[in-house]
Amino acid sequence: MTIADERTETLKLMCDAFKFVEELAGNTAILQQQNIGKNIDDSRSDDIDAAEVIGSVRLILKTYQKRYDREKQARTNRIAAGF
Repeated sequence: MTIADERTETLKLMCDAFKFVEELAGNTAILQQQNIGKNIDDSRSDDIDAAEVIGSVRLILKTYQKRYDREKQARTNRIAAGF
């Protein structure tokens, strides 16, 4: 769980945390392929792959960063046009 003032900052902190966990435990996709940490109770259907969560968060962060960059460029263009 991460807390920050802005959504993009929170997503960056989450990505940093994922990177830290991957450095300690290894690549989550490879670990799941090897079934490390697999639950004994296979009847559960609410499993979510960690690799999917990490990929989704990284994609969301990338989307927000692209939007921020477009808005920043638009502001820069407006300021340059005003002078």
